[in-house]
Amino acid sequence: MTPDIPYWPAAMDQKSAAAYCGVCVETFKKVCPVRPLKFTESTRGERYLRQRLDEWLASLDPNKQDAAPKRKFGERLYGGQSEAGRA
Repeated sequence: MTPDIPYWPAAMDQKSAAAYCGVCVETFKKVCPVRPLKFTESTRGERYLRQRLDEWLASLDPNKQDAAPKRKFGERLYGGQSEAGRA
């Protein structure tokens, strides 16, 4: 299923993009929200950017933790505590 190439190119056709994501082409068509670039009017000229695929795949990660804590607008942190926690 995986193309026999030593690296993944920056722009891939649908078959390669599906293999890069680890799914079959039919599943890729159903679940992938990334839209291809159109180099030509033909579907043969469509290419998926590896960077956009990586961003999409990373967004699916259930273990992803935000670097910054979630805060309400205007809330400030003091010494690791919010204003509400200082009282």
